[in-house]
Amino acid sequence: MKGKIIGLVVVILIALGFIVKQAMPKKYTYETVLLDTEKKILYKAKIPAGTKFPVKSPYSGKKTAYPAYQCLEDGTIFPYVPPPPPKEGEPVPPDFGIPRCPKDGSTNVTVPQIPEGKEYIQLE
Repeated sequence: MKGKIIGLVVVILIALGFIVKQAMPKKYTYETVLLDTEKKILYKAKIPAGTKFPVKSPYSGKKTAYPAYQCLEDGTIFPYVPPPPPKEGEPVPPDFGIPRCPKDGSTNVTVPQIPEGKEYIQLE
């Protein structure tokens, strides 16, 4: 009898653990390319959705890493520093939050590629 009760308690605890795990919100992550603005290193990183920048770089050990973009026209690689949100009541510009090439102001940008097998690229 005691063995059956212990078995039942174990089954109930396992079921409760499964239910709690399913009810917890999922933490979505994505892989992107970041630029450490201090060390000038371009690297891949997996970050949680909704991350606020800058983030801590494993290369400088400081909060100096931003999403990296590359101008399609001339290949310039630059950090995207998100603009501060508009003040309450101010209209949001239609191009708010869209990365622009620092050389010509165009939105013709892409995420730079890191060659297969490399963890990072040292920029000059």
